Amino acid sequence: MATSADWKSHIHCQLHRRNRKQIDPFISLIQTNNRLQEITSQLHLKNVHLQVEVERLKEENNHQIRGDGLGGNNASTHALEQKLFKLQEELTEMHKKRGENSQQIIDLNALLQEKEKEIQHKDAMISDTVTTNIALKQAKKNLEMTIAELEATNQMLKDEHQALQMAFTALEEKYQKAMEDNNDLVQRWMEQKAKDADKMNAENADFIKARQQRLARDLEEAAKEQVTVDTNKGPLEVYIPVCVYASVPSRAQNVFDAHEGEVYSVQWSCSGGYFATGGADRKIKLWEGHGGLCESKGTLVGSNAGITSLDFSQDDLMIVGASNDFASRVWTINDQRLRHTLTGHSGKVMSAKFLTESKIVSGSHDRTLKVWDLNSKACVKTIFAGSSCNDLVSSHGTSIISGHFDKRVRFWDIRTSGDSSINEILLTGRLTSLCLSTDKSQLLCCTRDDCLKILDLRMNQVSCTLVSDGFKVGWDSARAVFSPDVEYVAAGSSDGNLYVWNIAKNKVEKVLKEHSHAVLACSWNPAGTSIVSCEKGRKVVLWSDY
Repeated sequence: MATSADWKSHIHCQLHRRNRKQIDPFISLIQTNNRLQEITSQLHLKNVHLQVEVERLKEENNHQIRGDGLGGNNASTHALEQKLFKLQEELTEMHKKRGENSQQIIDLNALLQEKEKEIQHKDAMISDTVTTNIALKQAKKNLEMTIAELEATNQMLKDEHQALQMAFTALEEKYQKAMEDNNDLVQRWMEQKAKDADKMNAENADFIKARQQRLARDLEEAAKEQVTVDTNKGPLEVYIPVCVYASVPSRAQNVFDAHEGEVYSVQWSCSGGYFATGGADRKIKLWEGHGGLCESKGTLVGSNAGITSLDFSQDDLMIVGASNDFASRVWTINDQRLRHTLTGHSGKVMSAKFLTESKIVSGSHDRTLKVWDLNSKACVKTIFAGSSCNDLVSSHGTSIISGHFDKRVRFWDIRTSGDSSINEILLTGRLTSLCLSTDKSQLLCCTRDDCLKILDLRMNQVSCTLVSDGFKVGWDSARAVFSPDVEYVAAGSSDGNLYVWNIAKNKVEKVLKEHSHAVLACSWNPAGTSIVSCEKGRKVVLWSDY
């Protein structure tokens, strides 16, 4: 109510101020107009009196003329005429002044109308100003309410910030305590790892000692035997079996825990006498099958991360392992010693293969391929592939085929300069593995869209696509392989089954079930009689019917 009375009083004062401002300049004009009106009225009355007097004088003149006759007093008549003439002049002058006064009145009325229009215009402006003032006051009121709400919100946020600050302080204290506990656990873990390393070194020393003792006994026994040496024979060579017909095994001959964690890779030697496995425990283990049992031939150590890929040299004297620690390493099989550590990649090395006995090619997540010379122990060529490399194969020692994350298979010739591939083929899914047939005319490609594609390298096109309803590729580096006679294809699935396709029939020949986790890799014995597969758990399965 007080606020309503205030704005009414304010409007009333504004109206009085407006009236004073707009009326004061016209007061003299209005007063002059009023005086002229009064003068006009007086002259009009005087004119009426004069007319009455003129009529009276005319009557008197007529009476005198009638009384005196035609010979009346001429002097009196002349005087009356003179008086009448003066009165007529005064009347004329009065009419003239009346006209002037009327014109002044007309002009004043016109001016008054203009001033009234100005007053109306000013009234309209005042009305608009009052309306605007009311609207602004309402907006001010709304803004004041908004400010009050914002102040309340700000206070609430301040309270929440204070509460969060207190919570943050408490969490920071917990974090510091957790960091201290973590440091303690890391220290204990490092001590435990040191103990494990000492234990492993002791085991390796015992194993080497036992092997040396066995070798000494064998040498003593061999020294006692009579041996005839044929000097006509050339240098000894590794026996590489030739597979004429590969058989698809139907049973798991041996199932065993190969590593302490996931088993990423498995590969038969070129002679087929033994195979190697690589796992997340940073070890490569060599296994030999005897009577359905797999016996450990040794453990290769030196890697700082999980082993992602394995490959034997053609003479089975060396093995190369790619690792997640951005490096590849080469071991000799006979003495099981680490010979070369090939560092230079800036990402995980997903695949490493022998080009020749003295050259290795590696592919990495850093989108490069590197060629290494084992004699100089240096990288002799770096190829920028443009996409992460998941696997690669080599043909003829100078040609490299790589499979990439961008769904492309690229072909390279290390004899050319530059980073341009000599050919590339686009597939429908991300490449996880490549496998070259024994005659080097076909390339098996495993892709992340759950299918296997066979490329005819002579025609540079897909010649066959292998799929199955239950087959799902388990991870980004799942490995699929040809059989030695290139009649079958084997690949592991995420459901723990090993699928074997018949290429000629383009259908699944057999599904081998024994694994309890996703099958990550498999390898077919060069003799074509058995398959070895590994899973995301610890197990390795040897499949054979013999």
